Amino acid sequence: MDDSTLPPPPPGMATYSQPPVTVPGPYPVQPPIGNRKTVKIIAGVVLGLALLVILFVGAILGFVFSLMKSSEPYQHALQAAASDASVRQKLGVPIKEGWWASGSINLSGASGNADISIPVHGSERSGTLYVVAKKSAGLWKYEILELQVEGESERINLLPPDQQWH
Repeated sequence: MDDSTLPPPPPGMATYSQPPVTVPGPYPVQPPIGNRKTVKIIAGVVLGLALLVILFVGAILGFVFSLMKSSEPYQHALQAAASDASVRQKLGVPIKEGWWASGSINLSGASGNADISIPVHGSERSGTLYVVAKKSAGLWKYEILELQVEGESERINLLPPDQQWH
C-alpha cells in the first residue's frame, strides 16, 4: 500500500510518524560520565607527580643533611659543646643537636673547608654552634668553634687556648 490509498488522519492527529526532535539547552544539567572520569584521572596524575617531586626533594635533602651531620667538623663541634662545663651550665643537660643545620662543607681529597651553623638545645636553653674550619693534608684546623646562647650577646669559645686565632 502506498500513502495515496490511506484514508486521511482524524482531526487533531499529527500527520507524521516520527517523534518530534528536541534540541538540548545550552547547559546540560549533568556532565557526561566520561568527563568526570577524565578529570579524576588528570587530578590523580598531577597529584602523583607532585608527590614524586616532594619525595625526590626530600630524599636529596636527607642525603645532604646526613653527609653534613657525619662530617668531622660537625661531630667535633657537638663533642666539644657536650664536654664543655660552661656550655652544660648555660644550656642544661643533655645537650642535643637541632634538626636544621646550615652552611657548607667542601672537600677535595685531603683538603677542604667547612662553615656551618648547628642548632643545639639543652634542658634549659637553646643556642647555635658556629664552626669554621679548614682541612689541609688530611687534618682539620678550626678557626672558629663557638656557641651563641639564645638571648646573650657573648659567645662561648670552645677552642683550646693553643688553637685560638689572635
